[in-house]
Amino acid sequence: MVMVGSVVRLLLVVVQLLLAMAATGEALDTGYYASTCPDAEATVRNAMDRLHYTDPTLAPALIRLLFHDCFVRGCDASVLIAPTPRYSSERAAIPNHALRGFGAVDAVKRALEAACPAAVSCADALALMARDAVALLGGSRYDVALGRRDGTQSNPWEVDLPAPFARLDDVLAYFAARGFSAEETVVLFGAHTVGGAHCSSFRYRLTRPDGAMDETLRCDMLDTCGAADLPLDTDPAAFFDPDTPFTVDNNYYAQLRSNRTLLQVDQEAATHPATAPHVAHYAASPDAFMQRFSEAMAKLSNVGVLEGDAGEVRKVCSSIEEVYDKLQNDVVTVKEWLMKIPQSSDRKSTIIS
Repeated sequence: MVMVGSVVRLLLVVVQLLLAMAATGEALDTGYYASTCPDAEATVRNAMDRLHYTDPTLAPALIRLLFHDCFVRGCDASVLIAPTPRYSSERAAIPNHALRGFGAVDAVKRALEAACPAAVSCADALALMARDAVALLGGSRYDVALGRRDGTQSNPWEVDLPAPFARLDDVLAYFAARGFSAEETVVLFGAHTVGGAHCSSFRYRLTRPDGAMDETLRCDMLDTCGAADLPLDTDPAAFFDPDTPFTVDNNYYAQLRSNRTLLQVDQEAATHPATAPHVAHYAASPDAFMQRFSEAMAKLSNVGVLEGDAGEVRKVCSSIEEVYDKLQNDVVTVKEWLMKIPQSSDRKSTIIS
């Protein structure tokens, strides 16, 4: 028996898919906001300068935030959506529990809304913030093509990011599926030149030595982390690169070659035949790394973008309540329309229940 409830649910799914996927094919463009918000990049840059002065740990967090966004559903700002009692979101997935920077993105978006209401997407704001984060940390500034649209879905079960203990072969395949070569993957690993990780990401390497970590580093980290697992909010953290933790440079690769890195998958890159030559090259070539890192970040920010009429431009980056409210209104309208369809007395009971 076909019922209104089933029809409405089907229509709701169709509307959601159309909102998320119906792109017009418009290309990203560095001058996308030339007429609608000519000061967009300056607005983001000024806000980032203030945020970085207040909290220098924010810049590495924003680079990581971009990666976690772009490798799940593409660079559509879906990772920014906060879960509510009505729906969950990508933020609820375990790999995203330690992400930071959501409040900073909302603050930058408020500045953009004040300058150009409903013009600049959250996806573009995050891409620009990550670019500025690289520059504030001493990396090479790069152009960001703009025109991304914001996604209208954010599902925790779609978050399938590689774990810190993943095998490198699996990680290389994961990156390849998103258009990145082994060399580009090694370059993006270079983001670990800044920031750090909670001990839960590598404690098993401290308590069950794998022979691939420098013993002095292992003992030092064991003193810092302890042997017992701890809740995330009390779990200690350590810098990936303790020598220059807030500087984008090639020191990370020298650490790989000295077995002084925290994550197993990073360490494996120093000896894997597909990646070891690239690790050696960038360890010896700081200028080459700086240029390639900027190029790889620019490519990362273009993964799976929504363009044209796909998605939306969110007013608040952490919320899609407006979308769900609109969908509910559309469902009510469809139901009312179905109820008005003339039915013969013998068919009415089979269509409307």
